[in-house]
Amino acid sequence: MRRTFKIIPVAVLLAMVIPLLQCKQPYVSPYVSPATGYLVVEGYISGNSPTSFQLSRTIKLSGDTTNPVEDGASVQVEGDDNSTYPLTGRGGGVYNTGTLTLNAGTNYRLRVHTLSGGEYLSDYVPFKPTPPIDSINWIRNSNGVDIYVNAHNDAGTTRYYQWSYDQTWEYHAGETSYYEVVPHSDPIQIIARPPADLVYRCWRNNSSSSILINSSAKLAKDEIYLQPLTHIPADDETLSVLYSIQVRQYSLTEDGYNFLNLMKKNTESLGSIFDVQPSELKGNIHCLSNPKEQVIGFINAGTIQQQRIFISSAQVFPWRYFFTCQAKDTIVNNNPDDLKHFFGGGTFIPVSMHYGLLGFDGWTANGPYCVDCRTQGGSNIPPVFWPN
Repeated sequence: MRRTFKIIPVAVLLAMVIPLLQCKQPYVSPYVSPATGYLVVEGYISGNSPTSFQLSRTIKLSGDTTNPVEDGASVQVEGDDNSTYPLTGRGGGVYNTGTLTLNAGTNYRLRVHTLSGGEYLSDYVPFKPTPPIDSINWIRNSNGVDIYVNAHNDAGTTRYYQWSYDQTWEYHAGETSYYEVVPHSDPIQIIARPPADLVYRCWRNNSSSSILINSSAKLAKDEIYLQPLTHIPADDETLSVLYSIQVRQYSLTEDGYNFLNLMKKNTESLGSIFDVQPSELKGNIHCLSNPKEQVIGFINAGTIQQQRIFISSAQVFPWRYFFTCQAKDTIVNNNPDDLKHFFGGGTFIPVSMHYGLLGFDGWTANGPYCVDCRTQGGSNIPPVFWPN
C-alpha cells in the first residue's frame, strides 16, 4: 500500500486556507524541507507471513506525486530477547524476508541504516496476534457493489484493527484473434496462435491506497461489523467477467491506531476549509544520528490474517458493461504487398480467415486496441489462484 507523503506544518496550511476566502493567487510556501526529504517507513512485522517494509522520502509541497524510494539501506527486525532478523533489499525501496519465528511474549522493533549514514530505530512494540477474518461480504445496489469485512475477538484483546487488500479482475477484448504474425517474417507469415499467446482474456489488479482502520474500544464486544473496504461503480469493467479481492487483517496497538487515524485525517480529509485541521504526526520510529530529524511511520508487530472471495458478473446481473470498439474489421487480401502493408508494422492484427466465392482469399483484421486485451494495461497470463 503506497501513499504520497508531503510535509506541511499546521501554520503553513492555515496560511494556505486563508487566501481561499479571498482571491485565488499563487502560493509560495515559506517552509523549507530538507533536500533529501524525511524518511517514510511503511510495513508490518509479521509472525506468520513474510515481513516487508517500504522505505521512501517525503517530497516538497511543490513536488510531483511520486515519493523517491530509499534503496541501499540495511534493515533488520530486533527482539528484546536479543533475536535479529535481517531484511533483504529488493529494489524500489522494498525490504523483506521470509516468515519469521516470533514469540507472543517478546517485544520487537525495527532498525534502519541508510546508505547516506542515517541511523533510525523504532520503539519496542508488543507482538499482537490477529484474530481470523469472520467474513467478507458484498451488497449490490443501484450505485454498484460495496464490499465489507467482519471480524471479532472473543478474548477482547484486539480492539484496534487495520485492513488492506489486493483486487484482481478478468476482462475481455472486443474480438478474439486465433492467428498471429510471425515476428520479423518477410514475406509476412501468419500462423495459428498457441493457447499461451491468446490475447482475448486478460487480468488486471490494484491494491488499496486508503487507510482502512476501525476500533471496538468503545464497544462492549471486540467486534467489527460491515467495515467498508471498497466500492465498485455500477457497470464498471472490474465486474464484467470475474472479480476477486484478497483482504489482509492486522492487529494494532492503541498508539499505532491513533497514529494511522491522525494520518487518515491529515491525508484524506483536507478537501475544504471546514475539515479538521492537520496535526503533527508523531510515530514510534526515530532518527538516532540526528534526533531533530522527523521520521514518518509507526511500527506494529503481530500476525496477518487473509481471506479471498470471488464475485462473478452473473451474481450481480444485470451488469451492463460493454467493451467499446468503434473500428470495424478490415479485409486484408492474401497477397504479399497487402499483408506487409497491414501486418508488417503491427498496425493490424489478423482475427480470422476470410473466404470469398472462390474460397480463402485473405484475413479479417482489426487494430490492437480491439483485439489485444494487453493494450488496456493488463496481462494475458492468468494468476495462479484463478479458477479455470
